[in-house]
Amino acid sequence: MTTSTIALPSPLPLKPKKRIQRTRGQWKSLVDEFTASGLTKVAFCKKRGIATSCFHRWQQVFAGQSAAGEFIDITEPIAAVASLPSVEGNADWQVELELGAGMFLRLRTR
Repeated sequence: MTTSTIALPSPLPLKPKKRIQRTRGQWKSLVDEFTASGLTKVAFCKKRGIATSCFHRWQQVFAGQSAAGEFIDITEPIAAVASLPSVEGNADWQVELELGAGMFLRLRTR
């Protein structure tokens, strides 16, 4: 019995796509372009070669930025701020942020 072998072409090595670093301004332009395009997010991202997850993240960044309004400088020392109220039940804490999952960030000046 004769066995014949068929030579299969070797698969081409997959080249990962080169990651493109974009500035905040470039992402803003892309989000604005998408808004004006009338395309779906998937179609726009496919056309521009952008991962939809990455594009969605930047959409959220700019949506939050416009909702938040102008930049607020919080670098002023707490001591310079007039009378901060203390957190309930503990006069030592002046600022308490609940981070979720039972975690808190507490700040004090003493």
